[in-house]
Amino acid sequence: MTWRPGRVDVVLVLASVLPAWAALAGHLEPEARSNDALGFALVAVIGLPMLVARRAPVPALYASIALLYGFYWTGYSAVGLILPLAPAFFVVAQAGRLRLGAVVGGAGLALSVVFRLMSDGENEKAGLILGYDGAISLALLAAVLALGDAVRSRRGWQAELDQRLLLAAHEREAEAQRRVADERLRIARDVHDLLGHAVAVVTLHAAVAAESLDDDPEAARRSLHTIRAVSRDVLHDLGDTVGLLRGDAAPVEPAAGLTDVADLVAATASTGLDVSLEVRGEPRPLPAAVEATVHRLVQESLTNVLRHACARSATVTLDHRPGEITVSVTDDGTGTAGPDAEGHGLQGMRERVALLGGRLSAGNRDGGGFAVTAVVPLATDRVAAPA
Repeated sequence: MTWRPGRVDVVLVLASVLPAWAALAGHLEPEARSNDALGFALVAVIGLPMLVARRAPVPALYASIALLYGFYWTGYSAVGLILPLAPAFFVVAQAGRLRLGAVVGGAGLALSVVFRLMSDGENEKAGLILGYDGAISLALLAAVLALGDAVRSRRGWQAELDQRLLLAAHEREAEAQRRVADERLRIARDVHDLLGHAVAVVTLHAAVAAESLDDDPEAARRSLHTIRAVSRDVLHDLGDTVGLLRGDAAPVEPAAGLTDVADLVAATASTGLDVSLEVRGEPRPLPAAVEATVHRLVQESLTNVLRHACARSATVTLDHRPGEITVSVTDDGTGTAGPDAEGHGLQGMRERVALLGGRLSAGNRDGGGFAVTAVVPLATDRVAAPA
């Protein structure tokens, strides 16, 4: 891409040339060569390196110094040292070369003062005049360098601030995506548990109703009643889930807890499976997240027994211990076919328990059957996400 000077580069050139033209027009040294068009043109040449100063600040400074001393060699009236070079020193400081600018500027001022003292040594006031002029030039140099360094610092601070804001935006986006993923996973677990248990109960009761429709109408009627109740409950729960997804403000009933485990066991037993509930220790109110997780563990475990175990009996054990509760569901069924038999149900249970800082084990029992055991701590400060 072809480079072209911009408006800032032109402003730097004018900032170098215009003050020098004014000094030349003042003709501060009467004994110097008379002003003419060539003198003004040579002063203009001194500012030309400013066209590339932002791209190459140090070479532009050296080039301007060389052109300035070349101008003085022609014999025209002095235009100062720092005044025409101020834009060059500013760009050098802005580029982070503050020390270089200070050394070059200070050395140039020192050489200028020494040269002028040697030239005007017979003038009694030469030292005072040069000292005053040198102090002004030194102050101008310091101000220009300080301004350039301040602009560089401000731009660096602004760039760092922009980078931090961008990083914060990326972090917020990543956090939002993580929350969405966690919520999708939670909803998937809830829908799986709700539908899995309901479908298992409905399927078994539908089979019972179909077999006893002619011989035992009352049993068929009870099974149909159970199907209707289970269907009503699961539709209600699914309605709550859809309401949450749509952002409805309607209050949602509290999640099922330990008090509902007995109903869950009874509903499973109504399918013909011999299910018993054992409670050990002293029952007490538990954190809502723990109770909901325990209920889901029992629900999913009993669903797996109904759907996969071909079991005749199952036992649900709730063992209340100091600081934790142990949940165990065992059956006398066929167990699993191997290590690859774990599906979404067991995976969801592991995730629920892990969110509360607990641990879960599942596998075949010695002598036949399958067992799911989870140890859930009661400290809710380790909850990573809603259960």
